[in-house]
Amino acid sequence: MGKRRNKRIYERNIYYTVLKYYVGLFFRLSYGKREYHGIDKLPTDGALIFAPNHTNALMDAMAVLDLDNRPKVFAARADIFKKPLLARIFFFLRIMPINRIRDGRSTLKDNDQTIKNSAEVLKNNVPFVILPEGTHRPMHSLLPLGKGIFRIALLANEEIAGEKPVYIVPMGLEYGNFFRYRSSLLLNIGEPINVTQYVAAHPGSEDPVIMNNLKERLQESMKKLILYIPDDAYYDATWELCNMSCSSRIRQLDLNPNSLIDRLTANQHTVRLIWERREKDPKTSKQLLEEIDRFALQRKRKRISMASVANPRPDLSLASRLFFLVLLFPYFLACTVISGPTLLLTRLICSRMEDMAFHNSVRYVTTLLVWTLTLLVSFFVLFGLIAWEYALAAIIVLIPAPLVFYEYYKWLRTVRSDFRWLRAGDMRKDKELFVQWIL
Repeated sequence: MGKRRNKRIYERNIYYTVLKYYVGLFFRLSYGKREYHGIDKLPTDGALIFAPNHTNALMDAMAVLDLDNRPKVFAARADIFKKPLLARIFFFLRIMPINRIRDGRSTLKDNDQTIKNSAEVLKNNVPFVILPEGTHRPMHSLLPLGKGIFRIALLANEEIAGEKPVYIVPMGLEYGNFFRYRSSLLLNIGEPINVTQYVAAHPGSEDPVIMNNLKERLQESMKKLILYIPDDAYYDATWELCNMSCSSRIRQLDLNPNSLIDRLTANQHTVRLIWERREKDPKTSKQLLEEIDRFALQRKRKRISMASVANPRPDLSLASRLFFLVLLFPYFLACTVISGPTLLLTRLICSRMEDMAFHNSVRYVTTLLVWTLTLLVSFFVLFGLIAWEYALAAIIVLIPAPLVFYEYYKWLRTVRSDFRWLRAGDMRKDKELFVQWIL
């Protein structure tokens, strides 16, 4: 009998396929609104390396996985693979280890095998996903890109040897809020970079030169796909001004206020204007941006959310939400009780994590696992105790319980914030002055 061949990470697995659809459903329920733009730009004639920015831990990878039904293989930091059981789980989930320079220069040689494996993945028509920043940071900015993605691209280009082109596909991920569950998600796909074509056009260039040129090209492309705010002294003020002026900017540019991509366009326009103001009149700009920083600190002290400040009609929002909060209160209580184990465990884990960028990932995974178990237990208990018609009705009503809790609680926070904002007359006047300056 021949020796059994080791299964390849990219090969079809029925258990993975079933799980992918289930976890994908919970991922989509983690956001109140999602938009994917530029899917039509994805090449159909070559090997694809997806390169998204990294701001929100696990949720970034899940956003790319949810892009379409194709299987994908991911790279993740190698230190999470140290335990054999975890390594097997990650292999099942199609995740390969990659060392970062912060793990020690001596560990970088271990990446050679990962790079070879990734080239094999691409050769077999499975997209490879690597987040080139190497680590996450919940900011509307971009960290320097690592070289791993370009080494993979060049090796894959050699391995495939003219069978098909190799592309790096820039992606931009934008979240309505990095830390709030059930916020919004925008995935924006840019023009693919044809690595094969680029290498062929520069036959005399050394690999380090090619990698640096590809790095600059990818970095510039990614900046255009996100709200890129340079990481300087006025980052917070710029973000604050983008939010408070977004509604006015959308009206000014005749954009759709319900479109996430249009909101991104409006905010990108505001960032460009801020930089123009800073170059033309640095003294006035510095003064106003410092005032906006003080405004932001005061807003946070008063526990007024940016959603209230950005809302052109907080009075109407307050009235409508109050009505539904009162109407749905009994349902909210029932949902809170039944989803109690899920919510309490989530709160416990999040309270022990200093990095808030992981909180939505924790909420997602905990809801997926604990709420699934809670529903299964409730199913057997209810069908064992009461008539099946009532048991079925109860299960249907309670299926969205954790989501109802999060949505109701978000509305409750917004109502409190709207009320405080309506009472802050001086701050509302300041906001109008700031908005007029940038419009």
